[in-house]
Amino acid sequence: MNKMANTVVLSTLFLLSDQSLAQETVAGYECGVERDVSAGGLTERTYNRLSDVYEQIGEEQYEEAFPALESLLERNERDDYASATIVQAMAFVRAQQERYQEAIDLFQRAIDLNRLPNNQHYEMILQVAQLHYTLERHQDALDQLDIWFCVTPDDQQNKVTVWVMKASIHAQIEEFRNAIEAIDRAIALSDEPKENWYQLKLGMHFELEKFNEATEVLKILLRMSPDKKDYWVQLASVYAQLDRNRDSMAVLSLAHRKGLLERETEYLQLASLQQEFDFPRKAAEVLQEGLEQGIIENTGQNWEMAGGAWYEARELEKALEAYEEAGAQSDDGEIDLQRAFILSDQERWEEAEEALSRAVDLGGLSDNQTGNAWLLLGTARYNLGNIDGAMDAFNEATDYGKVETAAREWMNHIRTEDSRRASS
Repeated sequence: MNKMANTVVLSTLFLLSDQSLAQETVAGYECGVERDVSAGGLTERTYNRLSDVYEQIGEEQYEEAFPALESLLERNERDDYASATIVQAMAFVRAQQERYQEAIDLFQRAIDLNRLPNNQHYEMILQVAQLHYTLERHQDALDQLDIWFCVTPDDQQNKVTVWVMKASIHAQIEEFRNAIEAIDRAIALSDEPKENWYQLKLGMHFELEKFNEATEVLKILLRMSPDKKDYWVQLASVYAQLDRNRDSMAVLSLAHRKGLLERETEYLQLASLQQEFDFPRKAAEVLQEGLEQGIIENTGQNWEMAGGAWYEARELEKALEAYEEAGAQSDDGEIDLQRAFILSDQERWEEAEEALSRAVDLGGLSDNQTGNAWLLLGTARYNLGNIDGAMDAFNEATDYGKVETAAREWMNHIRTEDSRRASS
C-alpha cells in the first residue's frame, strides 16, 4: 500500500514538473509554445510603394526612404500586418544610419504588433539583442536573448551562432562560467565547431584559473591547427603551471621539431627543462642552435650555459668552443679557468697555460679559484718544461691556504729533481 502511494506521489510530481516546464514564461512570452499567427497580406498599392522604398534602401538612400515609410505607415495604421512590415523597414533604416536607440524602439514596436511570420518575428527579437550589444547594454542584450531562446523552436537555423553571441556577451561582463556554458551549447549543436569558439572557451578557463580544463581545450585547438605556435606554447605554459614539467618539455620539444619556436624565451625554457630531466645533449643542441641562428642573444652568459650543457653531455670539444666564446666576452677569468680544467684533464698543456694566464690576468676570482688557477698554471708550465715559470706560479699559490701544501710539495719536488740532476 505504501509502495503504491509513493508511486502515485512521484507520478504527480513528474506531471507537475512537466507542466511547469511547459508553462515557463520569459518577459511575458510563453516558452515552448508555437506562435499562432494568421497569414497577412499587403494591398497592391502598399506592396508597390514598399518595393520602391526597398530600392531606395538598397541604394543607401536612407534620408529619402525613411520619410516615405512614415507616410506609408500613416496610410496603413489600421492594418497591423502592414504596419508591422513598414515599422520593421523603418527600424532597419535607423540601424543602418547608426541611430540604434530609434532602431530598437521601432523593432520593439513591430514585435509588439505580433503580426509578422515566425522567421521575421524571431529575427527582430534577435536584432534588438544585437543592437543592445552594440550599445554595450549587455544585460539588456542578454534579456532579449532569453526571450529569443524562449520563443524560438530548437530547429531554428541560427541557434548555434546566437549561443556564441550569448557566450561573448557573458565574457564581456566577466560572467565566465555562463560564457563557458553558452559556448558549450554552441559546440554541442554544431557539426563543425569553429576554432574561435574554442579560443573563447580557453580564455574563460584561463580567467577562472581552470588549468586542467584549459589543457583539454588546447589539445582540441592543436588538432584543429597543429601548426599554430601559440597553442603549443600555451599548452607548455599551462603544464608548467600545473607542475607537469615533463609534459611541458615534451610539448615544447614537439614544437621545436616542427620549427615553430622563434623566441629566446622559448629556446631557453626548453633547454632548461631538458637539463632538469637529464637530457644535457638535447639542451646543448637547442642552446647552440639558438645562439648560432641569432634567436638566443650572443652573450657570455648564454655561451656559458651552452658550454655547461655540452660538458654535462661529455662533449668536451664543443664545451671548450662554447666556453671560449663565453670567455671572449667576460670581464673576469672564471670562464677561462673552467676551460683550463677541461684542457688540463686532456693534457693539452699549451692551451691550458694560455687559458690560465688569461684567467689570473683578468682576475675577478675568489681566493679559492685564484689559488687553484696558480697551482694548475704551475702544473701546466712544469709539463711544458718551463721550470722557472712553474716555480713562480707555485710560489704565488702558496699565498692561498687551501692549495698551499700542494704548491709547496710541487716546489720541493722540483728542487729535489734539480739536486738529483746537479749531482749526476
